[in-house]
Amino acid sequence: MMRWLCIVATGASLVSCASTPSGPPDWVSGRSAAYPDSRYLVGRGEADTQEDARNRARADLAKAFEVEVSAKSSDSTRFNSGPEGAKTQSEISRSVETYTDRIVRGVQMAEGWQDPRTGSHYVLAVVSRPQAAAALRAEIARLDAATRGYIGQARGAGDLLAQIASASRAVDSQRERDALQRTLEVVDLGGHGVTPEFNSGELAADLAALLKRVHMKPQASSSPQLERMLSAALSASGFVPEAGDAAPYVLNSSLALDDLGPIDGWYWMRGRLEVQLTETASGKVRGSRRWEIKASSLQMPTAQRRAYDEVDATLKRELRSAIIGFATGN
Repeated sequence: MMRWLCIVATGASLVSCASTPSGPPDWVSGRSAAYPDSRYLVGRGEADTQEDARNRARADLAKAFEVEVSAKSSDSTRFNSGPEGAKTQSEISRSVETYTDRIVRGVQMAEGWQDPRTGSHYVLAVVSRPQAAAALRAEIARLDAATRGYIGQARGAGDLLAQIASASRAVDSQRERDALQRTLEVVDLGGHGVTPEFNSGELAADLAALLKRVHMKPQASSSPQLERMLSAALSASGFVPEAGDAAPYVLNSSLALDDLGPIDGWYWMRGRLEVQLTETASGKVRGSRRWEIKASSLQMPTAQRRAYDEVDATLKRELRSAIIGFATGN
């Protein structure tokens, strides 16, 4: 019995096919001699059609790769605690997904085989470890250079908010670099990666110390509840809320909620939340930010409560990045 072994490339089959005497190729049920684990990341796919088999092979490679990198990321961030722990894990997860996607986009459909008895298609997807590792090292070098620049900007800035903005970018660059390092450790079987020049934990600690130097007066004259939420969000973001008039900054907040009434039996609330940061001494506005708020429920009181819950969650999630953005005019 004859079989057909077809060599295919990303997105399209090549014409060259070679027949072999009998049985499936080695990679269908085991390791591939032509694409050893020492030089390739591999994935296998089986389906009724060749296109579905390719998609499953690509997904198989991506899943195995991402699980391994995510496990390394989880181990390295397990020590985090408090509000920043979840944020750090989320950022690293996004970086892992981003660079997994980049690597998987370079996948090659190296071999294909159709079972002459069942008609099922089998496809082997591969990524060259040396090529992927070289791309990762280049990206790590770029992020290290960016971090050096941001640290220099933070040290040279005369404005405290500008220092915080640069320090925050340095932290973000190194956290992204940390995710790439773990990705490289999976791609490169040696597991060494690139020796880090900076410690992201120390950079984060330096940023936290800068944040604590910023005292702000939270203010929402029309809503004591909103003012309490604003104060809590400032604390959660690492800043220091201050009740008196001696704070160098005032953070004003306003909330305009509209009752849209019942729509198909649901009560809807929709509105706009806004914050504005002002220098106390000069009255200079450093920046403002708006968010759309909406909530619904079968009961009006519940809809109102959910709207305020959404305000609270938005402030705790977005306030820090908004204030840091004010330093750069973003």
